[in-house]
Amino acid sequence: MSDTIELLSRVPLLQDLGRAELEKLASRTRREHFHSGADIVEIGAPGRSLYLVLDGLVQVIYPSSSSDFELARLGVGDFFGEMALLNDKPRSATVRALTPVDLIALDKEEFRRVVSDTPGLALQLLAALSVRIRNADEQISTLSDQAVRDPLTGLLNRRAFQERLHEEVDRARRYGTHFSLIVMDVDHFKGINDTLGHVAGDEVLAWVGRVLQEHTRAADSPFRIGGEEFAVLCPSSDAHMAGLAARRLVSVMAEAKPPTEHGMRITMSAGYSGCPEHGVSFEAVYSTADEALLGAKTAGRNRVCDPKAVS
Repeated sequence: MSDTIELLSRVPLLQDLGRAELEKLASRTRREHFHSGADIVEIGAPGRSLYLVLDGLVQVIYPSSSSDFELARLGVGDFFGEMALLNDKPRSATVRALTPVDLIALDKEEFRRVVSDTPGLALQLLAALSVRIRNADEQISTLSDQAVRDPLTGLLNRRAFQERLHEEVDRARRYGTHFSLIVMDVDHFKGINDTLGHVAGDEVLAWVGRVLQEHTRAADSPFRIGGEEFAVLCPSSDAHMAGLAARRLVSVMAEAKPPTEHGMRITMSAGYSGCPEHGVSFEAVYSTADEALLGAKTAGRNRVCDPKAVS
């Protein structure tokens, strides 16, 4: 049992416990084995146990609809699930075995029996808990933001766009809400890169990102969804309102001067759509706006094309 006591003493929530308390906890643990690829705990599932890794490697992930964010990899002597000992909240991440894994498990019920016999332990746990929550929140926030934000423009990226558009469509289906979408392209952007170089092209894209952030509603979300392609998702807004917003943005771009040394004039073309006016699916909403954008480019660029013009 000495190896179990040693492992328990490394858990931040338990570091200040004396030998007697650790022995009590160790006597109430059990051993578990998981095969490679098995989910040891799943996000959203009830939290019931603290786990200590005796052998093998596990992966802590935050699942999303497009892919999984890896938060950590844990090996021998590491632990996870300690929050389950203190509250009844669902698991905040999934833990998956990357290899065959042997674990020590301490169930919530057994832990609480020990705590009830040692009231002073509660104060120690509260202090450790506050640090643990802060560190976990900062880690998840940083990793999630890096995964969904375009580093050049600071806008949300295509991955975030696809997730948000699916969410808006699902909300519209369930609750009968409406929203609209604007898609935009920088006109003749290839010529900027070919003539002035990619540094100038990057300056233009970064500037476009700033303009979109400054000239959209607080509720709207601008995205960079391709090389020179951008989108603005507008909750609680119909297609007519999206058309007005798109024309305002195209006008602002044409009148403003990008902060480069080349004295260039930048224009953009745009198309838009609304949900449910143009469908209640990701494909219908996006393709309608994209076809309208193509119509604007075909008609001469630096303009907005209405969805009905290309339907």
